[in-house]
Amino acid sequence: MIKVFNLLSLERIKILQPGPKSDVLQELCRLISTSDTIKDSEELEKAVFEREKIMSTSIGLGIAIPHVRLKSVTDMTVAVGVIKEGIDYEAFDDLPVRIIIMIAAPEGSHREYLSVLARIALLLKNSAIRNNILKAEKAEEIYELLKSH
Repeated sequence: MIKVFNLLSLERIKILQPGPKSDVLQELCRLISTSDTIKDSEELEKAVFEREKIMSTSIGLGIAIPHVRLKSVTDMTVAVGVIKEGIDYEAFDDLPVRIIIMIAAPEGSHREYLSVLARIALLLKNSAIRNNILKAEKAEEIYELLKSH
């Protein structure tokens, strides 16, 4: 089983300020694009926004998992944004989104991609894990928390 932690680095975890959904997504696109695995940051951002237009990537409980598969991504990469106050994300349950995990994957990685998506969703459905992420004051705390699961 793929551990989410292995796809993450401390540099790609950030406690964000609340703002419009588009601003928060842009900031996460910039954050994930710091990885060497993202070869075309503009293509990534465009794909993330196209995906959101089709349907919100909110999964309920204050969580969103924007995700894309692109030729210009060389390896599965994850970024985490936490907005303690929450933002309007057009979530189906109308709850403000407070935890956003962005996934960028190579085009041909269907099975691994679905596995990571499911693993993240399962992890964040655990209210203790969600609450500890939201209580964290620093990215390092979130990193250590995800490392232990």
